[in-house]
Amino acid sequence: MMRTVPVVLLACGLAACQSSTPFEPVSDPCKALGHLSRVGQKIDSVPPSAFPEGARIIRPGTMVTRDYRPERLNVHVNDKGRIERFECG
Repeated sequence: MMRTVPVVLLACGLAACQSSTPFEPVSDPCKALGHLSRVGQKIDSVPPSAFPEGARIIRPGTMVTRDYRPERLNVHVNDKGRIERFECG
């Protein structure tokens, strides 16, 4: 009986730390979350005006500067021309 008490208390403590939302972004300065519905689309089918000014389309082998600009949207495209992910920087 004495061994089950610490286990139950530990389980209750861990349950209290659980969040009802699986993902809570801290910030999204480049508004990447607003473009997530485009993941998987062919980049050629998306008009350039769909992305903010200064967005970078990064294909395999594309050379990019390493300067970090949190407000800049980076659009990563795979070798098949499909959008893989978005990130700020």
